[in-house]
Amino acid sequence: MNSAPDNSEIINTNESLEETLQVENSLQDQFSYYQTFQYDFSKSLISLCSTKNLFNQTVSQSLQKMFDANQQELGYIPSGSEGNFFKNAKWSPDGTCILTSSNDNTLRVFNLPLNIFDANEEQDMMPALYSHSGESVYDCCWYPQMSSQDPDTCFFLSSSREHPVHLWDAYTGKLKCSYTIINHREQIVGPNSLMFNLDGSKIYCGYKNMIKIYYTSRPGSDGEEYPTTPTRKSKEGQKGVISCLAFNPDRSGLYATGSYSQSIGLYDERNNKLLLLLRGTPNEPIGGVTQVQFSPDGYYLFSASRKNNDISCWDIRNSGEILYRLQRQGDTNQRLSFDIDHCGKFLITGDQEGKIIVYDLANPNDDGVPRLVLKMVGHKDAVSSTMFHPYSPLIASCSGQRRFDYLINGNIKIDFTDNNNSNLDSLEIKSICNDIDNSLKIWKVEGNYEWHLYEQNLNES
Repeated sequence: MNSAPDNSEIINTNESLEETLQVENSLQDQFSYYQTFQYDFSKSLISLCSTKNLFNQTVSQSLQKMFDANQQELGYIPSGSEGNFFKNAKWSPDGTCILTSSNDNTLRVFNLPLNIFDANEEQDMMPALYSHSGESVYDCCWYPQMSSQDPDTCFFLSSSREHPVHLWDAYTGKLKCSYTIINHREQIVGPNSLMFNLDGSKIYCGYKNMIKIYYTSRPGSDGEEYPTTPTRKSKEGQKGVISCLAFNPDRSGLYATGSYSQSIGLYDERNNKLLLLLRGTPNEPIGGVTQVQFSPDGYYLFSASRKNNDISCWDIRNSGEILYRLQRQGDTNQRLSFDIDHCGKFLITGDQEGKIIVYDLANPNDDGVPRLVLKMVGHKDAVSSTMFHPYSPLIASCSGQRRFDYLINGNIKIDFTDNNNSNLDSLEIKSICNDIDNSLKIWKVEGNYEWHLYEQNLNES
């Protein structure tokens, strides 16, 4: 039978425990851990949900269903015989839903299924709400502070031809307010591009030879105009239609604008002055720019152009020149949007042949060019947009393009008024039908979570 410890042993034990706790608390103050998901693109993406054939129909058919549900009459639609393809898609900042724009001039919001990772087969996706615009939708974007937990922050912007900029409620689909610009002919002009600044306090709109800025809290026509060139005939500054915008995530106040006149401008948000103008060379022009996006660290700028098979990476810190080009099949006027994951390791894009392509930016080859790590067929038609989820191992993509053939009651029909189509046989018609794919998909990326140690500065006071 063991004897009971004396008081001195108990005191020594308590002191050692206190010392151990002090050491552990000290280590917790000095070190912290964070978790990231490591994508494994050696494996193909897994389709979790899709709209499937829901939008493989004409613009008229799509609008007819929407108007019938609201007991409204469908008027004349000039482009009613065209296919209702997806133009763009964007994850909400909190990752709970996706905003899309389609050829039927309608913005739709699709909710992310709660049990998306538990499904054994591909689920069907249905829009949770829609907002119809009167004309072709040029651009749309989410409020950057959007959170589904706070309905007051759930809204998005859209711009349409000859319409004001509209702010829509993402819960009801109703119009909240508008921002209007009227030109010298007293006509309403819709911006070709728009974007919130990083804190959402201002709205930046791109027009021809001009950027107009509105305060989010002040709807109406009271905005600030900043010409991108001194005069219409001047050769200085950035000329042409401002087709896209992006803000540097490092909060330095730098933002980039792309122009259809084959240039990219870098501006200072504090005074909206042009700092640097990026152009291609006579032998390798960059084309009409359709998208610009900064790397998460803010050191590089990526751009894509229409009728161009390259995505260019620009060195904006030193030379202002193109560091490398990433290949994809993009010889089309349609926007084919790319995206970079939140860690800046991977770039994903689609091409006009339906492929989804991923490049590894963090592990270049011997020539310093990112490695191609994934190339797979994701859609039967052109992939107009690809996006990484803000924090989950998910990717969204949408597809479709404008065609001269059209659909009636789910079957492909050919316009035989065109003499070139008069000799099409049934096999050719079937081939065209199989190529139609106007769909939105959500994919799962294989990989695993890893913990990382972040050591704080031990010399901090």
